[in-house]
Amino acid sequence: MLACLGTLFLLTRPVLAYDEGDCVRQETVPVTVDEAFSTWSDLDAARKRALDRTNQIAIGQVIGFEVKSSRENRAEIVNSDAEQRFKQFEQTNYAGLVRVKILEETRKDAETGGSVSIRSDVTVCVPKSQAQKKEEQERADRRLRPPKPVDPTTAAWFDPVTGQPQVWYWREGQTYEFFDNSGFHPRTGDKLLIVDRKVVTAWRQSVERAKREAVERVQREAAQREAEAQRQAKVARAGELCDQTAAGPYDPDRPRTLPGVPWDVLKGAGAEAIEACEIAVRQYPEERRYRYQLARAYQTSDPKKALPLLQVLMRQNYRAAYDNFGWALLDTRVGRNDLAGAVASFRQGAALGDPDAMVSLATMISKGRVEGAGPDEAFRLFKRAAAMGHRDAAEAVERLMESQRQAEQQRLQAEQQRLQNEQAARAFMGLVGGALGGLGRR
Repeated sequence: MLACLGTLFLLTRPVLAYDEGDCVRQETVPVTVDEAFSTWSDLDAARKRALDRTNQIAIGQVIGFEVKSSRENRAEIVNSDAEQRFKQFEQTNYAGLVRVKILEETRKDAETGGSVSIRSDVTVCVPKSQAQKKEEQERADRRLRPPKPVDPTTAAWFDPVTGQPQVWYWREGQTYEFFDNSGFHPRTGDKLLIVDRKVVTAWRQSVERAKREAVERVQREAAQREAEAQRQAKVARAGELCDQTAAGPYDPDRPRTLPGVPWDVLKGAGAEAIEACEIAVRQYPEERRYRYQLARAYQTSDPKKALPLLQVLMRQNYRAAYDNFGWALLDTRVGRNDLAGAVASFRQGAALGDPDAMVSLATMISKGRVEGAGPDEAFRLFKRAAAMGHRDAAEAVERLMESQRQAEQQRLQAEQQRLQNEQAARAFMGLVGGALGGLGRR
């Protein structure tokens, strides 16, 4: 005869059989187990067998590994650590891995023995792996000590087993600092942050950028040092360089050892001459020659800047300045077009003995641009400048003398022709007279 005895007992809360902190996860599954017994004295043993089977079935459902089960299990075992752990508990009641909450127990009686049916909710703890436990233990240990700096060039950024980051960082602008533990920056008090792959990539890029900037800085500093060395060399030789690049070839006040720089050559190197002469003028403010050569260099590109220098030099009777000032007055870039002023400046420079001024004045006279002056004055000026070694003046004298020779030769040829004509006329008249005389005697 079968009999339903109803619920024998009900657990209202799970027995604390394990520490939840040891579980990767907990999963509750419903399990119903029937267990037969032959005699009443075997009832308690049947209950124990039923609970063991309950645990086994629940574990098999949760982790895919059925412990001591005759039922074939084809589920994949996804947690080998759990499998090992459960195997270790096979000889026990699995109290370290499961919690059983019995919802209902029903007993059925028969003529010989009976059966007991237990319906339960079983919570299974899937235990953590050894790697996880190790990581948690290391994390707990880290919480007990302050973070220490680590060298990012040798740091192991990520755990090779779990792939989890194991370095923390602090950043300000492009500056990174790395530590072996969570916590706070010892100097700023800022909370340290865990690294990720983006942070590592950004740091490596900042390192490469810093290397490039360091190389560029070294190159830039080397270039600056070289430029400064060149500048110092120019400063040390400023006077010499000013003479070499801007001295007037016919400046009567230059040292005789200076060959001078022709105007066409100066125009091609005006910037270099200006730089050297500006330094020389600052170093030797009393040396008039350097100021004259600076004014001469200015006239290649900005003649307006030359005018005040030349005017000061003219007040100091620096002879070569008069010629340059005269031509500045005629320079269209200056915009004055002062012919009378230019001629006056040329005359004064020539009177003081400047050969360039003599040549300029003579040229103006030859072109008919000076009232009251004739070619004889121009010739005398050219001849005087030529005697002082002025090449253009010497060529002008040669041209004028050649012109005079040609004119004299033409005059002589004309005179000779005149004499010949007179002689021919006298001879003709003589013939005519003789003929007329013969007629009279007839």
